[in-house]
Amino acid sequence: MNIIKNWFYKLSEIYDEKITIEENLIVSIFDDTSFPPLLSKRGARGELWISLWKNTILEFYSFIENTDDLKINFIQKQEWSKLKVNCLLFSSNIVSPARGRCLKGRWGLKAKIYSKIISSNTKSDIKILSLVWNDWFIDLDWIIEIWENINWVDWNLSEENLFLWNTWKIKWIPTLLVRSDDVKASHSCKMERISDEKLFYLRSRWIWKENALSMMIEAKIRSLFLCISMLDNDFYEKLLEKILKKVK
Repeated sequence: MNIIKNWFYKLSEIYDEKITIEENLIVSIFDDTSFPPLLSKRGARGELWISLWKNTILEFYSFIENTDDLKINFIQKQEWSKLKVNCLLFSSNIVSPARGRCLKGRWGLKAKIYSKIISSNTKSDIKILSLVWNDWFIDLDWIIEIWENINWVDWNLSEENLFLWNTWKIKWIPTLLVRSDDVKASHSCKMERISDEKLFYLRSRWIWKENALSMMIEAKIRSLFLCISMLDNDFYEKLLEKILKKVK
């Protein structure tokens, strides 16, 4: 499918796994095909390919639950394209095991995301928030490939992992395949639990522990998806309600 106008799209409404965003567009997409409460009759998808052409801005948002077969590919084909990805990964036994396959004795989430940049003057900003419950895991393989003989490329990937119990497992492999000298490519990873100090501060304000924990998780999720509220506030509020019911 070729997208030819500025709009906020839900991926389940596009009905295509190969998407091209034409020149001079500002497009936002929410991936609702991995989220059972929002899943359309279209059902589970295969591998997703999204191509960006000249002077295109794409904001891609996704909430991904337990799965073992997620594959997404972003290709910035022409110059002056900008890619922004905000993604929430969620691995918990709150989700039915039927949503994912048991891998090495554990249930969890496994995904592979590929970014390919083949033109100069491009920018990518990727933010990932991972929430992991007790004894579950997330296995994320993100690959970036920057072609040779291009310049003025700025690519950044940051991941924050929030562990909500005592035992968990994260495997994150950011692979940078950089074949040009005049580029900027970076990645960062943060792993943390909700600290006792933060909980104590909120509890000292007469907030119950469970409510304090929920407040901190909600703040991170709202920050990740905040821009959706300016595109479709009704959808944003319903989305937050569905997500928070799962993670609280």
